Amino acid sequence: MKTIKLIVIAVLALLAALIIGLLAKTFLTPSKQLQVKPVNAIAVDGTAAAARLGAAVRLQTISSAADPEANADAFKALHAHLETSFPKFHAAAKRELIGGYGLLYTLAGTDSAAKPIALLAHQDVVPIAPGTEKDWSQPPFSGVVADGFVWGRGAWDNKSNLMSQLEAIELFLASGAKPNRTIYFFFGHDEEVGGRRGALALAERFKKDGVKLDFVLDEGTLIVEGILKGLDKPAALIGMAEKGYLTLLLQATATPGIHRCRHRPRNKPPSGC
Repeated sequence: MKTIKLIVIAVLALLAALIIGLLAKTFLTPSKQLQVKPVNAIAVDGTAAAARLGAAVRLQTISSAADPEANADAFKALHAHLETSFPKFHAAAKRELIGGYGLLYTLAGTDSAAKPIALLAHQDVVPIAPGTEKDWSQPPFSGVVADGFVWGRGAWDNKSNLMSQLEAIELFLASGAKPNRTIYFFFGHDEEVGGRRGALALAERFKKDGVKLDFVLDEGTLIVEGILKGLDKPAALIGMAEKGYLTLLLQATATPGIHRCRHRPRNKPPSGC
């Protein structure tokens, strides 16, 4: 009994020390939150931006794993739409095609010693399941602006991200500013079917050229409202990882023709239950 008491006392002492240590660390560690001066709000023509996004949504850039040229006209039309909509950006950035219809833009920075960054999005969308068209509040590729939203396939995933990046950089350049570090914009064309012609080709290209990035921002998640109880302000959800996938082959081995009842009476053979 004495030994057991000593063990219990030792465990309690360790727990107390752990709690004290955690509390001390919590209250004595200073905040590492960066203090950033807020920037002045920039006037954005929301109506025009929504119309440009709606026009992009109307282009049915559906990717195909089997056919690299599937819907090629839609991708070409989207490229033309971007060039027309963002002239200052296209005048300042170098544009290249990666893997067929992937768009790589290089906007050179003023500081050659600063590591470049990459902003990613994707042009392609998934098809509409046959027979579900009637389930959409608006036609799936209408790109209509109604009730404060842009409606249609890709309005969220992921043309909103793509167009927002270009809207922002167009305004940035229009103000006369220049980035201090080089920015790569890459808009893949086969993300929804694996990204081997787009993202993989770009990664291999960067590796070959020795491009080392300071950070990468991809499509991420949303700014939401009312998602957490007690949080009355919009919250930006930050995604730190990408989902993967797993393929399983399930195989079962058993003797055919034998039927066993799970709850049959003891000492009685299986019946047709």
